[in-house]
Amino acid sequence: MSARGGRPDDLHGIYRRSLGLQGSWNPERMQNLGLAVALLPWLRRSGAAPAEARRFCRRHLEFFNTNPYCANLLLGGLVRLEAENLRDGATPVRTLTMFKDSLGRALASLGDQFLWLGLQPALMLLAVLSAWPGLVWPPLLVVGLFAVTQLLLRRRALLVGYDLGLDIVDLLGSPRWHRAIWTAKRAGALLTGVLAGMTVVSSWSRLGDPGGTTTVLGTALAMAAALFLRRRWPGEGLLLALVPLALLLSCL
Repeated sequence: MSARGGRPDDLHGIYRRSLGLQGSWNPERMQNLGLAVALLPWLRRSGAAPAEARRFCRRHLEFFNTNPYCANLLLGGLVRLEAENLRDGATPVRTLTMFKDSLGRALASLGDQFLWLGLQPALMLLAVLSAWPGLVWPPLLVVGLFAVTQLLLRRRALLVGYDLGLDIVDLLGSPRWHRAIWTAKRAGALLTGVLAGMTVVSSWSRLGDPGGTTTVLGTALAMAAALFLRRRWPGEGLLLALVPLALLLSCL
């Protein structure tokens, strides 16, 4: 198939290059080089005139930054709009720029909350808990499943982004994003409580404390910590309050 229309079969090269989006990160324009390099396979096969190719490169070498796991949704839509612009000028350049900048910021916010603040901490805690009995393969399985799943989802996001084009905005307005963020963060909080309880129980058990007393004490500490954190104390006050607890645990 011809790549001039930006058909999905032209997205294979973009997908492979998108995995290195962060590889040329720089403090001035962040992911701009990674974005431009990812789009080059489409540009080379698009049949664009040299002048148009230069304008294309200048557009996408401007500042760009988003969550790398969500970037393929934007890349797919951007290829769709660039193809339409090249074919019949249906998409103004200003629309392309606004689409890239606005969607990049939206995906950065949603992706950072879901992945950096929710899913990845929860998975790291799950890996730690799965290794608690001294086994090696359970945490490796958790990491491996995440690696394979995110690769498949990034591939799917590229195709969905291409199919939707400007309609990606409607997808971002779905309440499922916020439900996923809420669920991931709560899962991380739950696993943190489980790990803290297991740590307390293990520490006191090594001192010869009866199992029943240890369990009650661990549960009481977990409930007290949950109630304390719900009051939203200032961060510096919380850190000062945790110092004695950290010193106590270090002596166990």
